Amino acid sequence: MEKGLLRCERGVEPLAMKIMAGVILLVIGLGIGYAVYTWAGGYVTAIKCELSFDKSSTTIGKPGSGENSDMIQVTTRYVMGTKETVTLDATGEPSGVRVTFDPQTGEPDFYSNMRVYVNENAAADSYVLTILVKDSKGNTSGSTAFNLEILES
Repeated sequence: MEKGLLRCERGVEPLAMKIMAGVILLVIGLGIGYAVYTWAGGYVTAIKCELSFDKSSTTIGKPGSGENSDMIQVTTRYVMGTKETVTLDATGEPSGVRVTFDPQTGEPDFYSNMRVYVNENAAADSYVLTILVKDSKGNTSGSTAFNLEILES
């Protein structure tokens, strides 16, 4: 009877050791795999930013000639992802309106002066500009609406 019991124990022990060795190798493999994945940049998430302005809108009178402008301070704040240099941009400008940033690029958190220029060709109306933050690949990392009202001179 003892011989049978020992024989069963001999069969279970090697199986348990094989399972344990498999688990250990799996854990080591996952650890190495994760290290290679992160080294290759797989863990990198795109940067996300938030924009805020020192005023939510601006009103600019349409000039008889030349340009009128207003300056708005833009704050670009880091939210998440891999920190990198980002670029500010604007879309939705109607004819006769242009938007510049000084500085246009920076690593969040940073401040920029946005200047909105209106020339005599702009139509008096209310507009919504979209101010964008773009990462180094040109992907949008954040955006905020900005209200512009152009008054007839």
